[in-house]
Amino acid sequence: MYRPWLHRLAVLTAITTFILICMGGLVTSTDSGMAVPDWPTTFGHNMFLYPLSKTVSGFLFSVDPSLQADLDKSSLSVGLRKALERNEISVSENVIISTEAQSSRWRLTDKANERTYTLIKSGERLDVYVHGVLYEHSHRLIGSIVGFLTIALMISIWVKDARKWLKWIGVIALVGVIAQGVMGGLRVTNLSRVLAIIHACFAQAFFALIASIALFTSRSWVQESTKIDATAVSRLRNLSLITLGLIYIQFIFGAVLRHTGNRLDAHLLFAGLVTIHIFLLLRRILKNYPESPALIRLILMLSGLLAVQLTLGFGAYLAEFTAVGEGVPPVAGVIITTAHVAIGALMLIVSVVLTLNICHFASRSEPVVSRGLVSDEVSA
Repeated sequence: MYRPWLHRLAVLTAITTFILICMGGLVTSTDSGMAVPDWPTTFGHNMFLYPLSKTVSGFLFSVDPSLQADLDKSSLSVGLRKALERNEISVSENVIISTEAQSSRWRLTDKANERTYTLIKSGERLDVYVHGVLYEHSHRLIGSIVGFLTIALMISIWVKDARKWLKWIGVIALVGVIAQGVMGGLRVTNLSRVLAIIHACFAQAFFALIASIALFTSRSWVQESTKIDATAVSRLRNLSLITLGLIYIQFIFGAVLRHTGNRLDAHLLFAGLVTIHIFLLLRRILKNYPESPALIRLILMLSGLLAVQLTLGFGAYLAEFTAVGEGVPPVAGVIITTAHVAIGALMLIVSVVLTLNICHFASRSEPVVSRGLVSDEVSA
C-alpha cells in the first residue's frame, strides 16, 4: 500500500543526504576536513552547543603579540610553537608561514596535519584563527540530521510497511549511517587519508540506498502496471547494471584523486567508459522502448547530467592540473570541484533508479515467445 507520508520522509532523507554530500565536497575542496581536530566534540564543546560566532569566524585564541617578530621572519620559532601548544594546538615541523598583509595578517600552512591557520593582529592582540571551521562543523551537524532522519525512516518502515525486505533495507540504512559517522570521526582522530577516501565512497553508496528506499515507497513503484518486453530486457538490465558499476568505480578513483592527487589516468579512463555506456543505454532505450516514458525520462536525465559533468570535469582538470589554474580565482575552483561532486552524486542516483525500474518492469512482464517453430512447439 502506498503511504504518502512515508515516501515524503524517504525523499526528505534523500535530499538531506544530498546536501550532506555537497557539504562534504565543499569541505574537501576547501581543505577543511581537519579544521576541527576532535570528535565527537568540537574543540571540547558539545557539537550542538559550540558557539555560532566561533563557527563562523574560526577564532581559537589570542597569543602574545610580541610573537609578531617571529612571523615577520617567516619562521616557526620555539616561542610561537610553545604558544600554540599551550592552547592544545600541535603543529608539525614543516609549517609554511606566509605573509598575507604586511605586519597584520599571516598564514600558517601545516600540510602534515592538514590544517591552515591565520594569525591576525587586532590592536594589541594577535588572534589565531583556523581555516574551514564553518564548513566542517556544518558538515557534522547536517550529518547528525541525516542520522536522525534515517532512524525515523527505519522505525516508520518497520511500523507501517508490510514488506519484510524493505524493513531489512531500513535496518541496513541505519547501520550504514552509523558506520559512516564513525568513519568520519576516525578519519579526524587518526588523520587518515585512507579513511577519508572510504568515507567519501561510502557516502555515495548510502545516498544510493536512501534514494532506493524513496523509490520503493513511491506511488509509481507500488501501483505502476507498466510492462516491457521481457525477451530483450535482460540485455538492457545487464547494460544498465554495468553502467551503474562503472559510475561507482569512477567515484572511487575520483575520491582517490581528490584526497591524494593520484590516479588521474584511471579517473579519465572510467570517465570515458561511463560516457560510452550511457550513450549505448540511451540508444537502446530510445530505439527499443519508446513506449516506456519513465525509462526515457531517466535516460535523458542521465545523459544531460553527463554533459554537465564532463564540462565540470574539464574545468576541474584545467584548474587543478594545468597552468591555466593559476589564473583561476580560488572561489571559482571550489565551486567547480564541489559541483563536480554534486552532479556525480546525482548521476549515480539516476542510474540506480533507472536500473531498479528496469528490473521492476521486467519482473512484471511475461516472456514473449518468439513466433515460428518454437511457438508451434510450445502451443502443441
